[in-house]
Order: sequence, then C-alpha cells, then structure tokens
Amino acid sequence: MISTAACCAGWWDRTGPGGPLMSASPISHGRALAYGTGSIAAASFVVAPQLLLLFFLTETLSVPPAWAGLAVLVPKVWEFLFDPAVGMLSDRTKRRSGRRWPWLLAGALLLPPSFMVLFAPPVLEDWRLTLGFVTLAFLVSTSAYSIFAIPFVTLPGEVSDDHAQRTRVVAWRMAFVGVGVLAAGGLAPALVQAGGGGRAGFAQMGVVLALLCAAVMLLAALAARGFRQHRPPVARGPENPLRHLMANRPYRWLWITYVVQMVAIAVTAALLPYAVQHVMKAPGEMVAVLFVSLTAGSILTMPLWVRIRARLGSLPAYLLATLVCASGTATLYAVTAQDVVLACIATFLAGVGQVGQQLLPLTLLPAATEAAEGDAGARHAGLFAGVWVAGEKLGMALGGALAAMMLGVVGYVEGGGAQAAGTVSVIPVLFALLPAAILLFSLLPLRHLTRHSPGLGG
Repeated sequence: MISTAACCAGWWDRTGPGGPLMSASPISHGRALAYGTGSIAAASFVVAPQLLLLFFLTETLSVPPAWAGLAVLVPKVWEFLFDPAVGMLSDRTKRRSGRRWPWLLAGALLLPPSFMVLFAPPVLEDWRLTLGFVTLAFLVSTSAYSIFAIPFVTLPGEVSDDHAQRTRVVAWRMAFVGVGVLAAGGLAPALVQAGGGGRAGFAQMGVVLALLCAAVMLLAALAARGFRQHRPPVARGPENPLRHLMANRPYRWLWITYVVQMVAIAVTAALLPYAVQHVMKAPGEMVAVLFVSLTAGSILTMPLWVRIRARLGSLPAYLLATLVCASGTATLYAVTAQDVVLACIATFLAGVGQVGQQLLPLTLLPAATEAAEGDAGARHAGLFAGVWVAGEKLGMALGGALAAMMLGVVGYVEGGGAQAAGTVSVIPVLFALLPAAILLFSLLPLRHLTRHSPGLGG
C-alpha cells in the first residue's frame, strides 16, 4: 500500500488568521527534488514492517501469533496520542530557518538506527524478552517516523503563495512514493532471501533499508532548511484546537472510513507471507512478486482515477475504488498452490482499487478541513496532519493485530514448522475474505459522509 504520510499533498494550502502567505523566492527543481526524496523513507518505513514484522516475529523469533500482535499494536496505540502532539508542537515551533525542518532533521537522525535494531534483536533466552525488545524498538522507530512524517506532510502548503511553486514540491514527492513502496515491498523480501533468510536475512534487510532511509531523510531535511516559513507559528492561547477537529463532521466521517479501510489493507499485507508459504507453497521471493504486481496496479492507474473523479465526483469515485479493491482482495481466496497468474491478477486488481482509496480521500480533505469552524483548518495544519497520520497508523496496527489474533485462534504454530491442514485451509479466509468484508463495512461511514455532505470534494 501507499501511505498517506508518504504521498499526502499540501492540503492545508490556504491563508488563515496567522497571516497571509507572503511572496516567496522561486523554489528550484533541485531543491524540490531533494525534498521529495523523503517520500522514499516514509513509504519504506510504513510498508516494510506492515508486510514483514508479524511474519518475522512468528516464523524467525518463534513468538506466539497472538502475542506477536502486541508488538504491532502497542506502539501504534501510543502514536495515536503522540502524533497530534507532534503536529501541535511543530505548529508552535519558532525558527528563523522554518518551523518544520528541525523536526525533519530529528526524525532523520532517530529513525534509521531504531529501524535497523528492529529487525536485528539480540538472542535472548525467553520469547517474552524478545517480544519486549522488538516492541520497544518499534515504538521508538514509529515515534521517530512521526517526528519526520508529520512536518513532511504539512510543509508543502507553507513554502510559497504561488500555486506552481507548491505543485512543483508536491509533484516530486509523489514521484518518489512509488520508489519507496517498491523498495519496501519488492526489495525487502528479496533482501531477506538473499541474506539466507532467518535472523541474518532480516538483519541484512534492516541495515540496507535503514541506510537508504538515512540518506534520503537527511537530504529532505537539508532541502527543507532552504524553504522559508510563510506563515507565523500558531500562538499559544485559550483556544482548544481539538474542539474544532471533533466538531468537524465531514473530516470525522472521512477519517473513520479511511481508518476502517486501513484495517482491511493491513490484514491482507500482514498475512501475505503466510499465504505464499502455506497456501501457494511458493518460495519467499513470491511475496516480492505479488507486491510488485499490486504496486503496478496502483501506479499504472493513478491517472485513470483522476479522470474518474473528474467525471463522477470524488465521493462516487471513492465508492467505486472501494468496491474494486474489495473485489480484487476477495479473488485471492481462489488462489491455490503455485497459482501465480491468478494471484498476480488479483493483486493487480486490488492495487487498482487501493490507489483510488489513497488518492481520492486526499481530494476530499481540503473541503473536509475547510468545514472546520472559522479558519481552524489553516491555523492548525499540523494538528489535522497529525490526526490523519495517527488514524492511518491506528488502522494498520489494528489490522496487523487482528491478523495475529486470528492466526492464534485457528491454531497457527510459531517457529516456521508444518501447520495442521485445518489451519492452512482457514488462511485464505483470513487473507482474502475477511479484509474484503471489512472493506465493504467501510461503505457504511462513507455512505453517511455522502448523505450529509453530498457536495464534498466536487
């Protein structure tokens, strides 16, 4: 999947009570390109743990599935509180060189080493100690990711009052999203296999991706230092910004819809390695093949969803994208041993729907945030970004935890050994039909949004 944190455009792109945007010096293509490379790290960090962490815990570290789900869930629940705080603090930061870039630099320094440690835990006597270590490492790395990602999402709307300048910055960010997704979904499983699998393979993958993240995050942070802040920081005062957010019904229903869909996507991603190993009976490299197929469906049909939105409107197009993704996901239930062609077709179709589910909410967000009382959406851009990113993470965490819990319920045995026939027979249900049902359930809040805000997003 493609993360909102990685590809969100500057949707708080307007003036507010903090003062109008002032004229800016031109932003060079080189600086915009350097800033955009940060999307590689953002997408890589979201996708790699979502795809591989649960499998690493159960198969390599021999952690029972139900307990392994805690390592995925606990750090994300913490970040549900942490992310909005980062957004509010970055709104209030005062620096002559810009209020966002110090946060980008801090995240760039913290994320790579913590990500490296996440997939290279020490050998401990008890799996409970190993679980605690991995949970702590994931908590630190996801917090570092938030410190980087939230200002990264917010900054494009603040660098200039010229639409062409802002579009240049956002365009380079979007260009590098696919690189990050492919690096994590395509390269990471291959690196694990190239390293011999097991602890050595996962450690090799962690080192390579951590070094890649370090390079592009530092480059993005240094590029951001050259951007000048064109809105003053939000002043402290008696106003409660959370009140504006909670009272914003269009934003709230859009957020709920998106979070539910993230749960479904995370279930499929977390169980993909299990389906490849036990249902398709294919080597680990097949995880990369299927993820590349999904990503191809996403990248190739991005322009198509833009045209569909222009023809149908954002809300009907969003509904259609959800149905397409649910159809592709449900089709995975029919995949059997070595059925590579059908698996690729199904993941490609799911990717077509997923990119619509990622892009179309972004077209709805400007109108949804503008529905906040007065100019609160413009004044508290970091808060709105933090809550959106926190919701995305919460959905992915709940999906990963649900996948782990269901593996435990059906009797999955950790440690990479043979599984009972009954357990294997249920994996397609968990991998395909369960997330498809969750996607269909997400149509309920989307229907509520459509009923009460029919003109939202055009």
